[in-house]
Amino acid sequence: MDTNTAEAAPGDIRKAVIVGGTLTAWIAAARLASACRGTVRVTVLETPHRPASRVTALAPTVQRDLFDRLGISENEWMHASSASFSAAVKYVNWGEHHFYIPQDGTPPDCEGFPLSDFWLLRRRTGRTVEPADHACFREPPLMDARKSPRWLDGRAAIAYGWHADTAMLTHFLRRKAMETCGVRMVTGELLGAHRDASGMLTAVHTTRGDLTADFFLDCTGHESGLLAGLLGEPFLSAADRLLADSMMSLTVPHDSGPHGVEPYTTATALAHGWTWRRPLLGRYGAGLVYASALTTPDEAARSLRRALGLPRDPTELTHTPLRAGRTRRAWVKNCVALGAAAWSTDPLADDQRATLDLLDRLIRDLPSLGTREVPGPRFNRAAAAHYRDALDLAQLRYAASQGTDGPFWTQQRTLPLSDALHETVEAHRAGLSVTPAEAPLRALLTALTPHTASPPPALSHHPHAVRTAEDHFTRIKRQQRILLETLPPAHTYLDRLHGRIPRGDDSLAAV
Repeated sequence: MDTNTAEAAPGDIRKAVIVGGTLTAWIAAARLASACRGTVRVTVLETPHRPASRVTALAPTVQRDLFDRLGISENEWMHASSASFSAAVKYVNWGEHHFYIPQDGTPPDCEGFPLSDFWLLRRRTGRTVEPADHACFREPPLMDARKSPRWLDGRAAIAYGWHADTAMLTHFLRRKAMETCGVRMVTGELLGAHRDASGMLTAVHTTRGDLTADFFLDCTGHESGLLAGLLGEPFLSAADRLLADSMMSLTVPHDSGPHGVEPYTTATALAHGWTWRRPLLGRYGAGLVYASALTTPDEAARSLRRALGLPRDPTELTHTPLRAGRTRRAWVKNCVALGAAAWSTDPLADDQRATLDLLDRLIRDLPSLGTREVPGPRFNRAAAAHYRDALDLAQLRYAASQGTDGPFWTQQRTLPLSDALHETVEAHRAGLSVTPAEAPLRALLTALTPHTASPPPALSHHPHAVRTAEDHFTRIKRQQRILLETLPPAHTYLDRLHGRIPRGDDSLAAV
């Protein structure tokens, strides 16, 4: 990381206060302080916080967009947070068969068409019964075999993200932010806020006294304690599109030796809702999403116990309201909300990717004292777009699911789709071309509803592309065989990684 500092000009923002004891708060603190190189004094008011999930999922871009910019190697932060790999999401009971959506969930391109279009054609003409994920992606057989996405010399074979212990990763980033980036921490509770005549925040009142600043970030999680709580920004609920309003989570010890470590997240549909499972070495984080109007917490706990195969009802459960929706604006005056303080949909949402994208936007457009409101509208449109994409994807999982019935699922399927999501579903059924914005939705539709989709009519005009696609399918099968033979088990890789103290070298070959 470049430690050179610059001088702030008169009229520049010089002090920023980040409110919250969340992982998002320390991601924001480290990133902002590092980018501003000493010109902005960053203080974190670490308020009491209990994470909704004890194991956090991180997207592949987190290494590039966060840790590389902080000068932190992958091995270092993985070791510090007991992290494991997540190369896909495995969906169980959502459709006729289980299926995987890899981290890079867009099928390979073939002559301008996604390879899944040619799979639909093969299926329609009776030339294959192989599931779409196994035909179009390299990852599914590797996931079945619980293979590491990296060879022991550190080279990556496939795209992957991570699972990390939430508390350990938060502690690691806190230490790095304070020791390396000069971030100051104050531990206390948020009591109130002071605004000047123009409505700008000038200070937050805490149990440790007042903290003054030119700019404030609300990273308090679902509480949205600053932007919605103290400043009164309205919350726009998505209860008309997502029925689930509650979740519970826990950590379960797990003997990784004989069973291995699954290098993926598992989402399993149940009668009362659905569970997620994120493995670490020696344990896994899990949880259940459900609707409180249909299921009591005790019923949900029993359902979670049965799904996880636990001998008795879990006692150390974290119960959390699941408020799907967003604040009307994420940037108001000189206050910006990030993470769950700005919006939330469900535990499978790629929150950190959106947070880092919005942080980059904030850093690029960091205003002067006199223009602190000017970037707000553009920022709010970007935040709303992230939210709409996540909400559409979350609702589509329910709307297109085929494997589970019961009141939760039947009621959820009756909720109206957004116009954009309805248009995407119709385009998929008609075999229309895939736009970049639709790609994650179309990949999910192909996996969940293979019988209702049509291959694009345009393929009949591209016989060369159809022949080329056969070469693609053959190449994927060959690559699957090679990777199955050469990649180590995920457990072996992680056991070596966590059995040593890294020194910045991403290779494990010498271990």
